[in-house]
Amino acid sequence: MKFSGVSIRAELKDTLKLAAPIVLTQVGHMSMGMVDTLVAGRIGTTALAGLGLAANFFWTFTGVAMGALLAFDTCFSQSIGAKDDRALSRYLGQSFWSAACVTVLSTMAILLGWAIYLGVAEEGSTRTAVSEYLQIIVWSTPGLFAFFVLQRYWQARHRVMEFVLMIVAANVLNLLLNLAFGLGFWGFPRLEVRGLALASLICRYAMLAAGLWFTWRQLRPKSLAPPRVDAGLQRQIFRLGLPAAGHSALEVGAFSIATFVVGALGAVPLAAHHVCLMMAAFTFMFPMGFSAAAAVRVGTYIGAHEPERARLAGWLCIGVSASVMSTFALGYLLLSRVLLGWFTHDPAVIEVGARILVLVAIFQIADGIQVSTTGALRGLGNTRSAMIANLIGHYPIGLALGLLLCFPAGLGVVGMWGGLAAGLISVAVILLRVWVVVGRTIHSIKPIAGGSA
Repeated sequence: MKFSGVSIRAELKDTLKLAAPIVLTQVGHMSMGMVDTLVAGRIGTTALAGLGLAANFFWTFTGVAMGALLAFDTCFSQSIGAKDDRALSRYLGQSFWSAACVTVLSTMAILLGWAIYLGVAEEGSTRTAVSEYLQIIVWSTPGLFAFFVLQRYWQARHRVMEFVLMIVAANVLNLLLNLAFGLGFWGFPRLEVRGLALASLICRYAMLAAGLWFTWRQLRPKSLAPPRVDAGLQRQIFRLGLPAAGHSALEVGAFSIATFVVGALGAVPLAAHHVCLMMAAFTFMFPMGFSAAAAVRVGTYIGAHEPERARLAGWLCIGVSASVMSTFALGYLLLSRVLLGWFTHDPAVIEVGARILVLVAIFQIADGIQVSTTGALRGLGNTRSAMIANLIGHYPIGLALGLLLCFPAGLGVVGMWGGLAAGLISVAVILLRVWVVVGRTIHSIKPIAGGSA
Protein backbone atom coordinates (compact mmCIF):
# COMPACT_ATOMS: atom_id res chain seq x y z
CA MET A 1 0.00 0.00 0.00
CA LYS A 2 1.24 3.48 -0.85
CA PHE A 3 0.53 6.97 0.43
CA SER A 4 1.17 9.66 -2.23
CA GLY A 5 3.69 7.34 -3.86
CA VAL A 6 5.40 6.38 -0.61
CA SER A 7 5.29 2.79 0.69
CA ILE A 8 3.41 2.74 4.00
CA ARG A 9 4.88 -0.63 4.95
CA ALA A 10 8.46 0.52 4.37
CA GLU A 11 7.94 3.76 6.30
CA LEU A 12 6.24 1.93 9.17
CA LYS A 13 9.13 -0.53 9.34
CA ASP A 14 11.71 2.27 9.44
CA THR A 15 9.69 4.25 11.98
CA LEU A 16 9.30 1.27 14.31
CA LYS A 17 12.99 0.47 13.95
CA LEU A 18 13.80 3.94 15.27
CA ALA A 19 10.90 4.26 17.71
CA ALA A 20 11.30 0.93 19.52
CA PRO A 21 14.68 1.71 21.13
CA ILE A 22 13.60 5.31 21.82
CA VAL A 23 10.56 3.94 23.66
CA LEU A 24 12.90 1.71 25.66
CA THR A 25 15.02 4.71 26.66
CA GLN A 26 11.92 6.65 27.72
CA VAL A 27 10.59 3.69 29.69
CA GLY A 28 14.04 3.20 31.20
CA HIS A 29 14.11 6.78 32.48
CA MET A 30 10.65 6.37 33.95
CA SER A 31 11.49 3.00 35.49
CA MET A 32 13.99 4.66 37.79
CA GLY A 33 11.20 6.77 39.27
CA MET A 34 8.93 3.72 39.46
CA VAL A 35 11.56 1.83 41.46
CA ASP A 36 11.92 4.81 43.80
CA THR A 37 8.15 4.77 44.31
CA LEU A 38 8.07 1.01 44.94
CA VAL A 39 10.81 1.29 47.57
CA ALA A 40 9.19 4.36 49.15
CA GLY A 41 5.97 2.36 49.51
CA ARG A 42 7.90 -0.22 51.52
CA ILE A 43 9.19 2.54 53.80
CA GLY A 44 5.69 3.84 54.56
CA THR A 45 2.75 5.93 53.37
CA THR A 46 4.30 9.18 54.64
CA ALA A 47 7.55 8.48 52.77
CA LEU A 48 5.54 7.68 49.63
CA ALA A 49 3.59 10.94 49.92
CA GLY A 50 6.76 12.97 50.62
CA LEU A 51 8.63 11.41 47.70
CA GLY A 52 5.65 12.07 45.43
CA LEU A 53 5.51 15.74 46.33
CA ALA A 54 9.31 16.21 46.11
CA ALA A 55 9.68 14.35 42.81
CA ASN A 56 6.78 16.30 41.33
CA PHE A 57 8.38 19.51 42.57
CA PHE A 58 11.74 18.61 41.00
CA TRP A 59 10.33 17.52 37.64
CA THR A 60 8.09 20.56 37.38
CA PHE A 61 11.11 22.83 37.01
CA THR A 62 13.48 20.45 35.19
CA GLY A 63 10.72 19.33 32.83
CA VAL A 64 10.03 22.90 31.78
CA ALA A 65 13.74 23.60 31.25
CA MET A 66 14.13 20.36 29.33
CA GLY A 67 11.37 21.51 27.00
CA ALA A 68 13.63 24.30 25.77
CA LEU A 69 16.18 21.69 24.71
CA LEU A 70 13.63 19.87 22.54
CA ALA A 71 14.57 22.41 19.87
CA PHE A 72 17.51 20.13 19.14
CA ASP A 73 15.15 17.47 17.79
CA THR A 74 14.43 19.88 14.94
CA CYS A 75 17.98 21.22 14.60
CA PHE A 76 19.73 17.85 14.58
CA SER A 77 17.21 15.99 12.40
CA GLN A 78 16.83 18.71 9.75
CA SER A 79 20.63 19.07 9.52
CA ILE A 80 20.93 15.33 8.99
CA GLY A 81 18.17 15.39 6.36
CA ALA A 82 20.01 18.19 4.56
CA LYS A 83 23.31 16.25 4.89
CA ASP A 84 24.86 19.36 6.47
CA ASP A 85 27.59 17.95 8.73
CA ARG A 86 28.95 21.41 9.53
CA ALA A 87 25.60 22.59 10.88
CA LEU A 88 25.17 19.35 12.82
CA SER A 89 28.57 19.81 14.49
CA ARG A 90 27.82 23.43 15.37
CA TYR A 91 24.48 22.53 16.90
CA LEU A 92 26.11 19.80 19.01
CA GLY A 93 28.75 22.22 20.31
CA GLN A 94 26.18 24.86 21.16
CA SER A 95 23.86 22.32 22.78
CA PHE A 96 26.09 22.13 25.85
CA TRP A 97 25.94 25.90 26.34
CA SER A 98 22.16 25.70 26.04
CA ALA A 99 22.12 22.87 28.58
CA ALA A 100 24.30 24.89 30.95
CA CYS A 101 21.90 27.83 30.68
CA VAL A 102 18.80 25.80 31.51
CA THR A 103 20.69 24.01 34.30
CA VAL A 104 21.36 27.29 36.08
CA LEU A 105 17.80 28.55 35.59
CA SER A 106 16.10 25.33 36.68
CA THR A 107 18.35 24.94 39.73
CA MET A 108 17.59 28.50 40.83
CA ALA A 109 13.87 27.85 40.34
CA ILE A 110 14.03 24.64 42.39
CA LEU A 111 15.85 26.37 45.25
CA LEU A 112 13.46 29.32 45.23
CA GLY A 113 10.38 27.12 45.09
CA TRP A 114 11.75 24.92 47.86
CA ALA A 115 12.28 27.96 50.07
CA ILE A 116 8.70 29.08 49.46
CA TYR A 117 7.40 25.58 50.23
CA LEU A 118 9.29 25.48 53.53
CA GLY A 119 7.76 28.81 54.42
CA VAL A 120 4.16 27.73 53.88
CA ALA A 121 4.13 23.99 54.65
CA GLU A 122 3.21 22.77 58.10
CA GLU A 123 5.82 20.98 60.21
CA GLY A 124 5.58 17.22 59.86
CA SER A 125 7.07 14.06 58.44
CA THR A 126 5.89 14.78 54.88
CA ARG A 127 7.59 18.21 54.91
CA THR A 128 10.78 16.59 56.26
CA ALA A 129 10.76 13.91 53.54
CA VAL A 130 10.34 16.54 50.81
CA SER A 131 13.35 18.50 52.09
CA GLU A 132 15.54 15.41 52.52
CA TYR A 133 14.92 14.41 48.91
CA LEU A 134 15.34 17.86 47.33
CA GLN A 135 18.56 18.81 49.13
CA ILE A 136 20.30 15.87 47.44
CA ILE A 137 18.56 15.49 44.08
CA VAL A 138 19.04 19.15 43.11
CA TRP A 139 22.75 18.40 42.51
CA SER A 140 21.84 16.00 39.69
CA THR A 141 20.56 18.71 37.32
CA PRO A 142 23.86 19.26 35.37
CA GLY A 143 24.18 15.55 34.64
CA LEU A 144 20.52 15.25 33.73
CA PHE A 145 20.58 18.01 31.08
CA ALA A 146 23.97 17.12 29.58
CA PHE A 147 22.89 13.50 29.10
CA PHE A 148 19.62 14.70 27.57
CA VAL A 149 21.32 16.63 24.74
CA LEU A 150 23.68 13.73 24.01
CA GLN A 151 20.73 11.38 23.79
CA ARG A 152 18.85 13.70 21.41
CA TYR A 153 21.94 14.05 19.19
CA TRP A 154 22.50 10.31 18.75
CA GLN A 155 18.77 9.69 18.50
CA ALA A 156 18.66 11.98 15.46
CA ARG A 157 21.50 9.93 13.98
CA HIS A 158 19.54 6.71 14.61
CA ARG A 159 22.07 5.50 17.19
CA VAL A 160 19.76 4.64 20.05
CA MET A 161 20.57 1.10 21.20
CA GLU A 162 23.77 2.20 22.90
CA PHE A 163 21.75 4.57 25.07
CA VAL A 164 19.22 1.83 25.77
CA LEU A 165 22.06 -0.25 27.25
CA MET A 166 23.28 2.71 29.32
CA ILE A 167 19.81 3.27 30.76
CA VAL A 168 19.22 -0.44 31.45
CA ALA A 169 22.52 -0.57 33.34
CA ALA A 170 21.54 2.58 35.25
CA ASN A 171 18.22 0.97 36.23
CA VAL A 172 19.98 -2.08 37.63
CA LEU A 173 22.38 0.19 39.54
CA ASN A 174 19.46 2.30 40.80
CA LEU A 175 17.64 -0.76 42.14
CA LEU A 176 20.71 -2.00 43.98
CA LEU A 177 21.45 1.45 45.44
CA ASN A 178 17.82 1.92 46.48
CA LEU A 179 17.89 -1.36 48.36
CA ALA A 180 21.24 -0.48 49.91
CA PHE A 181 20.69 3.17 50.84
CA GLY A 182 16.89 3.29 51.01
CA LEU A 183 16.13 0.09 52.92
CA GLY A 184 19.56 -0.65 54.45
CA PHE A 185 20.23 -3.96 52.70
CA TRP A 186 23.64 -5.66 52.93
CA GLY A 187 24.68 -3.76 56.03
CA PHE A 188 24.34 -0.25 54.54
CA PRO A 189 22.78 2.50 56.68
CA ARG A 190 19.02 2.83 56.16
CA LEU A 191 18.71 6.40 54.81
CA GLU A 192 15.12 6.01 53.53
CA VAL A 193 14.08 9.01 51.37
CA ARG A 194 17.62 10.48 51.45
CA GLY A 195 18.92 7.14 50.22
CA LEU A 196 16.52 7.16 47.25
CA ALA A 197 17.74 10.63 46.26
CA LEU A 198 21.39 9.60 46.61
CA ALA A 199 20.80 6.57 44.38
CA SER A 200 19.28 8.75 41.65
CA LEU A 201 22.14 11.24 41.90
CA ILE A 202 24.79 8.56 41.41
CA CYS A 203 22.92 6.94 38.52
CA ARG A 204 22.49 10.18 36.58
CA TYR A 205 26.19 10.95 36.62
CA ALA A 206 27.00 7.35 35.74
CA MET A 207 24.79 7.70 32.64
CA LEU A 208 26.46 10.99 31.71
CA ALA A 209 29.93 9.46 32.01
CA ALA A 210 28.86 6.60 29.71
CA GLY A 211 27.29 9.02 27.21
CA LEU A 212 30.38 11.23 27.07
CA TRP A 213 32.66 8.23 26.64
CA PHE A 214 30.53 6.88 23.77
CA THR A 215 30.41 10.29 22.07
CA TRP A 216 34.18 10.76 22.38
CA ARG A 217 34.83 7.28 20.94
CA GLN A 218 32.54 7.92 17.97
CA LEU A 219 33.49 11.50 17.07
CA ARG A 220 37.15 11.59 18.18
CA PRO A 221 37.19 15.40 18.59
CA LYS A 222 40.54 17.10 18.08
CA SER A 223 39.96 19.26 21.13
CA LEU A 224 37.93 18.79 24.30
CA ALA A 225 37.65 22.55 24.82
CA PRO A 226 34.03 23.76 24.42
CA PRO A 227 33.35 26.02 21.42
CA ARG A 228 32.65 29.69 21.98
CA VAL A 229 29.07 30.73 22.54
CA ASP A 230 27.46 31.51 19.18
CA ALA A 231 24.87 34.16 20.04
CA GLY A 232 23.11 33.80 16.69
CA LEU A 233 22.68 30.05 17.01
CA GLN A 234 21.62 30.34 20.65
CA ARG A 235 18.92 32.80 19.63
CA GLN A 236 17.72 30.41 16.94
CA ILE A 237 17.72 27.49 19.38
CA PHE A 238 15.78 29.31 22.09
CA ARG A 239 13.41 30.96 19.61
CA LEU A 240 12.36 27.42 18.74
CA GLY A 241 12.83 25.98 22.21
CA LEU A 242 11.05 28.54 24.37
CA PRO A 243 7.57 27.74 23.00
CA ALA A 244 8.34 24.05 23.63
CA ALA A 245 9.37 25.00 27.16
CA GLY A 246 6.12 26.96 27.47
CA HIS A 247 4.20 23.88 26.36
CA SER A 248 6.04 21.79 28.97
CA ALA A 249 5.43 24.43 31.64
CA LEU A 250 1.71 24.46 30.95
CA GLU A 251 1.36 20.68 30.91
CA VAL A 252 3.64 19.96 33.87
CA GLY A 253 2.26 22.97 35.71
CA ALA A 254 -1.30 21.70 35.45
CA PHE A 255 -0.37 18.36 37.05
CA SER A 256 1.82 20.11 39.65
CA ILE A 257 -1.00 22.44 40.66
CA ALA A 258 -3.25 19.41 40.94
CA THR A 259 -0.67 17.68 43.14
CA PHE A 260 -0.41 20.61 45.54
CA VAL A 261 -4.22 20.83 45.70
CA VAL A 262 -4.43 17.11 46.47
CA GLY A 263 -1.68 17.55 49.08
CA ALA A 264 -4.14 19.61 51.11
CA LEU A 265 -6.56 16.66 51.19
CA GLY A 266 -4.30 14.46 53.34
CA ALA A 267 -1.62 11.75 53.12
CA VAL A 268 -3.90 8.99 51.72
CA PRO A 269 -5.25 10.99 48.73
CA LEU A 270 -1.74 12.34 48.07
CA ALA A 271 -0.18 8.87 48.16
CA ALA A 272 -2.88 7.48 45.83
CA HIS A 273 -2.48 10.48 43.55
CA HIS A 274 1.30 9.99 43.36
CA VAL A 275 1.08 6.26 42.61
CA CYS A 276 -1.50 6.82 39.85
CA LEU A 277 0.51 9.73 38.47
CA MET A 278 3.61 7.53 38.32
CA MET A 279 1.66 4.80 36.53
CA ALA A 280 0.17 7.28 34.04
CA ALA A 281 3.63 8.80 33.52
CA PHE A 282 5.08 5.34 32.92
CA THR A 283 2.65 4.49 30.12
CA PHE A 284 3.08 8.04 28.79
CA MET A 285 6.73 7.18 28.07
CA PHE A 286 5.63 4.90 25.22
CA PRO A 287 3.95 7.62 23.13
CA MET A 288 6.75 9.95 24.22
CA GLY A 289 9.07 7.60 22.37
CA PHE A 290 6.89 7.79 19.28
CA SER A 291 6.76 11.55 19.68
CA ALA A 292 10.57 11.71 19.59
CA ALA A 293 10.60 9.37 16.60
CA ALA A 294 8.03 11.56 14.86
CA ALA A 295 10.18 14.65 15.43
CA VAL A 296 13.24 12.89 14.01
CA ARG A 297 11.50 11.29 11.01
CA VAL A 298 9.44 14.37 10.09
CA GLY A 299 12.41 16.71 10.63
CA THR A 300 14.73 14.55 8.55
CA TYR A 301 12.29 14.48 5.62
CA ILE A 302 11.68 18.23 5.84
CA GLY A 303 15.45 18.79 5.76
CA ALA A 304 15.67 16.48 2.73
CA HIS A 305 12.75 18.30 1.00
CA GLU A 306 10.47 15.24 1.02
CA PRO A 307 7.21 16.65 2.46
CA GLU A 308 4.94 13.71 1.60
CA ARG A 309 7.19 11.31 3.48
CA ALA A 310 7.21 13.75 6.40
CA ARG A 311 3.40 13.76 6.46
CA LEU A 312 3.21 9.96 6.32
CA ALA A 313 5.79 9.57 9.09
CA GLY A 314 3.78 11.88 11.32
CA TRP A 315 0.50 10.04 10.77
CA LEU A 316 2.09 6.65 11.38
CA CYS A 317 3.55 7.75 14.71
CA ILE A 318 0.21 9.21 15.79
CA GLY A 319 -1.65 6.04 14.82
CA VAL A 320 0.78 3.66 16.52
CA SER A 321 0.72 5.78 19.69
CA ALA A 322 -3.07 5.65 19.87
CA SER A 323 -3.04 1.87 19.35
CA VAL A 324 -0.46 1.26 22.08
CA MET A 325 -2.29 3.49 24.57
CA SER A 326 -5.60 1.70 23.97
CA THR A 327 -3.91 -1.46 25.28
CA PHE A 328 -2.79 0.32 28.43
CA ALA A 329 -6.28 1.72 28.93
CA LEU A 330 -7.68 -1.80 28.98
CA GLY A 331 -5.02 -2.89 31.45
CA TYR A 332 -5.86 -0.06 33.85
CA LEU A 333 -9.54 -0.98 33.75
CA LEU A 334 -9.04 -4.71 34.33
CA LEU A 335 -6.02 -4.79 36.66
CA SER A 336 -6.26 -1.59 38.69
CA ARG A 337 -6.12 -3.16 42.17
CA VAL A 338 -3.39 -5.60 41.21
CA LEU A 339 -1.22 -2.79 39.86
CA LEU A 340 -1.82 -0.60 42.91
CA GLY A 341 -0.90 -3.50 45.18
CA TRP A 342 2.62 -3.45 43.76
CA PHE A 343 3.17 0.01 45.26
CA THR A 344 1.33 -0.05 48.58
CA HIS A 345 -0.39 -2.40 51.01
CA ASP A 346 -2.54 0.39 52.48
CA PRO A 347 -6.17 -0.56 51.62
CA ALA A 348 -7.30 3.08 51.80
CA VAL A 349 -4.71 4.12 49.20
CA ILE A 350 -5.68 1.20 46.94
CA GLU A 351 -9.39 2.07 47.19
CA VAL A 352 -8.85 5.70 46.17
CA GLY A 353 -6.29 4.74 43.52
CA ALA A 354 -8.66 2.27 41.84
CA ARG A 355 -11.19 5.05 41.28
CA ILE A 356 -8.49 7.33 39.85
CA LEU A 357 -7.26 4.64 37.43
CA VAL A 358 -10.67 4.51 35.75
CA LEU A 359 -10.10 8.13 34.69
CA VAL A 360 -6.49 7.39 33.73
CA ALA A 361 -7.80 4.67 31.41
CA ILE A 362 -10.25 7.12 29.82
CA PHE A 363 -7.57 9.59 28.72
CA GLN A 364 -4.87 7.15 27.58
CA ILE A 365 -5.64 7.30 23.86
CA ALA A 366 -5.97 11.11 23.93
CA ASP A 367 -2.64 11.35 25.76
CA GLY A 368 -0.97 9.26 23.07
CA ILE A 369 -2.44 11.37 20.28
CA GLN A 370 -1.51 14.73 21.79
CA VAL A 371 2.12 13.91 22.56
CA SER A 372 2.86 12.16 19.25
CA THR A 373 1.23 15.00 17.31
CA THR A 374 3.38 17.46 19.28
CA GLY A 375 6.48 15.56 18.12
CA ALA A 376 5.38 15.56 14.49
CA LEU A 377 4.77 19.32 14.61
CA ARG A 378 8.16 19.83 16.29
CA GLY A 379 9.80 18.07 13.36
CA LEU A 380 8.29 20.76 11.14
CA GLY A 381 9.65 23.48 13.41
CA ASN A 382 6.20 24.25 14.83
CA THR A 383 6.43 24.42 18.64
CA ARG A 384 3.86 27.17 19.25
CA SER A 385 0.75 25.12 18.51
CA ALA A 386 1.40 22.70 21.36
CA MET A 387 1.90 25.61 23.76
CA ILE A 388 -1.42 27.20 22.78
CA ALA A 389 -3.28 23.87 22.87
CA ASN A 390 -1.99 23.11 26.37
CA LEU A 391 -2.91 26.59 27.59
CA ILE A 392 -6.49 26.17 26.38
CA GLY A 393 -6.94 22.52 27.32
CA HIS A 394 -5.37 22.34 30.75
CA TYR A 395 -6.42 25.62 32.38
CA PRO A 396 -9.86 27.01 31.43
CA ILE A 397 -10.99 23.41 30.84
CA GLY A 398 -8.93 20.88 32.81
CA LEU A 399 -7.97 22.62 36.05
CA ALA A 400 -11.14 24.70 36.27
CA LEU A 401 -13.32 21.60 35.94
CA GLY A 402 -11.05 19.63 38.30
CA LEU A 403 -11.33 22.24 41.05
CA LEU A 404 -15.11 22.36 40.68
CA LEU A 405 -15.40 18.59 40.91
CA CYS A 406 -12.87 18.38 43.75
CA PHE A 407 -14.41 20.93 46.13
CA PRO A 408 -17.95 22.18 45.31
CA ALA A 409 -18.98 18.75 43.97
CA GLY A 410 -17.19 17.00 46.87
CA LEU A 411 -15.42 14.38 44.74
CA GLY A 412 -11.98 15.13 46.15
CA VAL A 413 -8.94 13.72 44.36
CA VAL A 414 -11.13 11.75 41.92
CA GLY A 415 -12.80 14.97 40.82
CA MET A 416 -9.42 16.60 40.25
CA TRP A 417 -8.43 13.71 37.99
CA GLY A 418 -11.72 14.06 36.12
CA GLY A 419 -10.69 17.60 35.22
CA LEU A 420 -7.19 16.49 34.18
CA ALA A 421 -8.73 13.87 31.88
CA ALA A 422 -10.96 16.47 30.24
CA GLY A 423 -7.98 18.76 29.73
CA LEU A 424 -5.88 16.09 28.01
CA ILE A 425 -8.73 15.12 25.70
CA SER A 426 -9.17 18.79 24.73
CA VAL A 427 -5.45 19.17 23.96
CA ALA A 428 -5.52 16.07 21.76
CA VAL A 429 -8.50 17.35 19.73
CA ILE A 430 -6.89 20.77 19.17
CA LEU A 431 -3.48 19.39 18.12
CA LEU A 432 -4.94 16.76 15.82
CA ARG A 433 -6.88 19.50 14.07
CA VAL A 434 -3.69 21.56 13.69
CA TRP A 435 -1.84 18.58 12.17
CA VAL A 436 -4.63 18.01 9.64
CA VAL A 437 -4.54 21.67 8.58
CA VAL A 438 -0.73 21.83 8.43
CA GLY A 439 -0.64 18.61 6.41
CA ARG A 440 -2.49 20.32 3.59
CA THR A 441 0.26 22.95 3.20
CA ILE A 442 3.28 20.85 4.11
CA HIS A 443 4.86 21.41 0.68
CA SER A 444 5.35 25.08 1.50
CA ILE A 445 7.25 24.47 4.77
CA LYS A 446 10.94 25.38 4.58
CA PRO A 447 13.61 23.87 6.83
CA ILE A 448 14.75 26.12 9.66
CA ALA A 449 17.95 24.15 10.26
CA GLY A 450 20.65 22.72 8.05
CA GLY A 451 22.20 24.69 5.27
CA SER A 452 21.38 28.04 6.80
CA ALA A 453 22.98 27.31 10.17
